[in-house]
Amino acid sequence: MTKPFYTPAAQQDLADILEFIAQDKPDAALAWVEKIEAKCLLIATTPQIGELQDQFGKGVRTSSVGRYVIFHREKSERVEILRVIPGDRNIRDL
Repeated sequence: MTKPFYTPAAQQDLADILEFIAQDKPDAALAWVEKIEAKCLLIATTPQIGELQDQFGKGVRTSSVGRYVIFHREKSERVEILRVIPGDRNIRDL
């Protein structure tokens, strides 16, 4: 099975998500991050999944898990997870 490659920004996004949710619901925080990581594994094995979003870069796609949007692309025979952000954030500000 192919594993996703998480950029440093995506790794930080996951840590931020975990920390934010854990403030109120520690058990739920871990469950959400695991759900997001499971979707990233699916993306890694099916890189054409998601909606093409070339306005964010050539070949960039998005997929959702709950309120979170995963930005990813296939590059050099691997799938890069670029960012994982809440869908209500202004993406252009990132």
